[in-house]
Amino acid sequence: MKHVRVTASVDPDRAPAFFDRLANAPAVDEARVLDWNLTAEDAMLLFEVAGDPAPLVDSASALSGVDRVEISGDRTIDDDRAVGGASAGDGDRAGAGEGETQVLVHVQRSSVPIFSCLASALASGGLIVRTPLVFRDGEIHARIVGDPAPLQEAFERQGDDVSVRVDEVASRPTDAERSPGERLSDRQREALAVATELGYYETPREATHEDVAAELGCSAQTAGDHLRKAEAKLVADATDAFGPDF
Repeated sequence: MKHVRVTASVDPDRAPAFFDRLANAPAVDEARVLDWNLTAEDAMLLFEVAGDPAPLVDSASALSGVDRVEISGDRTIDDDRAVGGASAGDGDRAGAGEGETQVLVHVQRSSVPIFSCLASALASGGLIVRTPLVFRDGEIHARIVGDPAPLQEAFERQGDDVSVRVDEVASRPTDAERSPGERLSDRQREALAVATELGYYETPREATHEDVAAELGCSAQTAGDHLRKAEAKLVADATDAFGPDF
């Protein structure tokens, strides 16, 4: 079994407007596909948008191939009308500029060529596409498990509009694919559990390295090393939800 990281890019001169709003809008730091449902012609995509969703939401009715956009909160964009009395230009947009917002998009598959390739590859069998898929800086980053050949063939059939590169092929999950807990050693996990139980992470702090060390049966320096290494791994995951290599 192979674990493969791939990056796809779309020719900027031929990129559909919907893709351009997701991958290139300055106000959108990142858009992540959390889940999707594909039919022969259409796709329903659940995104988590990091940044301001306005470039996508407010222009939804004008984007070719976009049938409907529902934003977490209180409104739906459909043919330039909004549910609940809000209009596309209102300043009280749910989630606008407030970190991360979930957006459900009903779109024609041709508006997101990467999904046509994925659907074709999935139909061929032999691979699983893992979520999230990440739209960032004009590219789409994806992870697949299984034989990458059907995906490569699907991209080749798409023509010059879409190009793909294989960033990594591994026989086992990379650190970026493992959960934060899985990346900790047993001793680091034990140190965190003891420190939490003793109140080391309370404010004000209720325990010291010496207290943690006494429970672990090691020196204070060793206990501190375990905690620092565990914290470093958790911080790395918290600052990049897709791992340092994604």
